[in-house]
Amino acid sequence: MSIVNILVSVTRPPKPSDLLKSGVLVSVGGTTLAAGQTSLLTAAADLTPILSGSKALTSLAFADGVVTATTTQPHGWTNGSTHQVVIAGVTPAGYNGTFTATVTGNATFTYPLAQSPGNATAYGTVTAAGSIEIQQMNTAFWAQGKQRSVYVLELGAVSTADAIAALSDFIVEDVALGNTYQNYFTYLVPRAFDAEADFQALCNGYNGNSDMVYFFVTSTINTYAAWTALAQKSVYLFVESPAAVGVSFDCAAHMQSALNNNPGSANLVPPMSYRFTYGTTVYPPKGNATLLKQLQADNVNYVGSAAEGGLSNMMIVKGHLQDGNPFNFWYSVAWCIINLELNIANAIINGSNTTANPLYYNQDGIDRLQKVSLATLRSGISFGLLLGTAVSTKLPQTQFNENYNNGDYNGEAVVNAIPFTDYTTDNPDAYQEGDYGGLSAVVTPKRGFESITFNLSVTNFVG
Repeated sequence: MSIVNILVSVTRPPKPSDLLKSGVLVSVGGTTLAAGQTSLLTAAADLTPILSGSKALTSLAFADGVVTATTTQPHGWTNGSTHQVVIAGVTPAGYNGTFTATVTGNATFTYPLAQSPGNATAYGTVTAAGSIEIQQMNTAFWAQGKQRSVYVLELGAVSTADAIAALSDFIVEDVALGNTYQNYFTYLVPRAFDAEADFQALCNGYNGNSDMVYFFVTSTINTYAAWTALAQKSVYLFVESPAAVGVSFDCAAHMQSALNNNPGSANLVPPMSYRFTYGTTVYPPKGNATLLKQLQADNVNYVGSAAEGGLSNMMIVKGHLQDGNPFNFWYSVAWCIINLELNIANAIINGSNTTANPLYYNQDGIDRLQKVSLATLRSGISFGLLLGTAVSTKLPQTQFNENYNNGDYNGEAVVNAIPFTDYTTDNPDAYQEGDYGGLSAVVTPKRGFESITFNLSVTNFVG
């Protein structure tokens, strides 16, 4: 029999959340994945095996402003559905282009054409526009570097309206159990979503301060005003250079930059404004000065030139969400939400699994949870996310609110914990329910410089 018996309890640190690193390239019929299925891309080449590819055409016939096309093999589209398609390689070339096709059979479809190009002598191919677009998204994303993976979400070869409804259902399912189980943070959507009222309504559903769903939307000069009127927190609006339209998908570069953050004490999060992008096309400044100023005023992002700083790089201008805040602002808020929940829950669970130092609902327990919260905010400060220094207070909520309204906590990260006696006196059922709602914090996300005014005085007096 042992004289001394050792009881061992293990305190386990929380596994960091990867939610803020998780983005989605949204495909509408561009891949062979089943509708609603996702696939992780860890390199640009991972997309190739799942692309839907082109289908050979075996005949084309023009009549009364409509071309009837037949594919060599069944195309796999639903009869009666409509799709954006790209016709290429046909002779005469007048048959080629991007069209809205209507499916009329398992190997046939029609598309409108103003006048007959003549009899087709070479039939070429048809490709779902979604396949070309998802390839452009993929190329632009990986041009920024290989340090961040991304998911492809296939919504199916369906109409834009049905695709938006499918995306809505997908996100509702993903966020249903809260951010602990949420898998996706940002969504890069097809161009066709831009002008759809249903999609604007979908984005509007994620404007709450605690919502962590963001949409990277490619708009146009003619359509973006519909978004600015909504001023949605969840929307990162982007207008591409005229030279990039239909050629590349530069909004993917902005989303990759947003996901590329990796907060740490040796890896601080820089401002989103003016970050470099690669393989993108600058919106030409010549002749567009008034337009570009208006885009900035309307919180519409674009690819700019770093020439003002004597650099040849392309860069993000200005990295804002549609509510006017920099992307970093809400990124910092999301980081705080995730890590405060993660670390406090970890302390409570570990506190229920140790006999040496259990966590109880008393003043000591409240103090311990406050220290966990304070340590979390200190990390946020050291990671380049939050301003000031971390401060703790133990005040009744009315006094804390009064101090806050008086500006006592401006520029600081403050965690208040209402004392045990005060809280249980004001909330008689709280102790019985094991519910403590007395922790609160004030934080200020860090911002970067976006505009500098320098006052220069010139004089002729030298004596």
